[in-house]
Amino acid sequence: MRRLLTTLAILAAAALAAAGCGGDDSSGGALESALAYVPADTPFVVALETDVDGEQYQALDDILGRFPGGDSVKQRLLQELEEGEERVSYEEDVKPLLGNPFVVSGTDAASLIESEGDTPFIGALQVADADALDRLIEKTKPEERGETAGATVYGDDGSFFAVEDDMVVFADSEDVLESALERADGDDHLDVETFEEGLQGLPEENLARAYVDLQALIEQDPDTQAARRVEWVAALRTLGMTATASGDAVEVDFNLRTEGGDLSDEDLPLAAGDEAAQVVRIPGEVGFALRDPSQLVAFFESAFQAIEPQSFGDYETGKRAISQRFGIDVDEDLFGQLTGDLSISVAVSGAFGARAEVSDPQAFRRTVDRLADALPQLGAGLGVTDVARRGELYEARLVDGGSFVFGSLGDVFVVGSDAARARLMASRDPEDVQDASGSLVAAADAEQVALRVLQQVAPQLGLGGLFGGGLFARPLDELTGSMATSTDGMRGSFRLTLD
Repeated sequence: MRRLLTTLAILAAAALAAAGCGGDDSSGGALESALAYVPADTPFVVALETDVDGEQYQALDDILGRFPGGDSVKQRLLQELEEGEERVSYEEDVKPLLGNPFVVSGTDAASLIESEGDTPFIGALQVADADALDRLIEKTKPEERGETAGATVYGDDGSFFAVEDDMVVFADSEDVLESALERADGDDHLDVETFEEGLQGLPEENLARAYVDLQALIEQDPDTQAARRVEWVAALRTLGMTATASGDAVEVDFNLRTEGGDLSDEDLPLAAGDEAAQVVRIPGEVGFALRDPSQLVAFFESAFQAIEPQSFGDYETGKRAISQRFGIDVDEDLFGQLTGDLSISVAVSGAFGARAEVSDPQAFRRTVDRLADALPQLGAGLGVTDVARRGELYEARLVDGGSFVFGSLGDVFVVGSDAARARLMASRDPEDVQDASGSLVAAADAEQVALRVLQQVAPQLGLGGLFGGGLFARPLDELTGSMATSTDGMRGSFRLTLD
């Protein structure tokens, strides 16, 4: 086990540790060769690039160099790899192997869902230098266990790998490994076209790619049987993700695909379209924004009705009772007003504030007053024990001793962990986020947020120096993200820029 894990760790991690150290570039059809060992019904595949001479790793090396101690961390990782029992050298033993994608996948959706222990996995890499692979095996001296489908199988303390020419394949059991080797000789495996279809529209140059078969996972999980009655859930197909690096940013892009001939904008969980919601920016906090939150409410109700029709009936009965008793039409007076942007700002401490643009501020103000009267009487289900007027706002006290405030200030509805935060949210105008697209948007000053985190955890952990002084956070700039929804799926990205 130890020798195999050492070899596997080197192949997977040395590329990261050795960014900037030089390497080979000969990927060609290496991805196709590695995917030949992956089952066609795999729940997920991750392809890690190992071309340390490429632009992506050069950019990653530049980013690491901006952080205090970044170069020493890289060197320390290489040193730990080289100081193992087998004395494996990066320059002599590992570097010649790199250059092609290292593929890791699950074996099938059922095993991922039902497995009570470790999920069975397969790993495959077409090495750039087959002779170097032979030398590494000779140095680490794993136990040879025979041949399968023309490949030599090795075992070491319960872990297994096989070598055939320039291919090395890993698995967590001998049966899984043998199945993978036999699969590569046939046609029943994941093909490049299917893998790349799940990544359509995402950056072609990247550090890592991930493919997830959502449909297979949903269909294999008995707990999702009711959820499959929801049209959008039934239309889910695949999720593709990439991680990329540039000279001043790290970005994760994703593409969630749906297929449904009858799927409409009304069936979506978030409002459709590329129009970006605006975010309230407060220094040291993370801001979120949702365009037309009434769409999310409508999706929740539709899903609730499909999954739990009896409970949904009780829910509708409760809404009618509220209307009759308190004069609040929940659909029209409350949810129906939320057609603008909902902006939320969250601090590291847990404090929060939110503001929602409403279609008729004057009418909504009357609804808020009625809601304040209703909450204590509805408190058994909501955890509210009392509501008291505090100037223009209301304070709701909770059964656990906590509280929050809410009310209408100007033309917006506000909620906050305290009155000061609610007023701050009302006084701030939401802002556009650069390059954002879609109904869900997030933004933060990454350096300020990191500083707040360090200020909280550093004393508790006894950290000082680079961490306590905030030098570690200094290279960070902006953290932004957004997601656009359509009947074809969801596309979005999260981007961390650096100074």
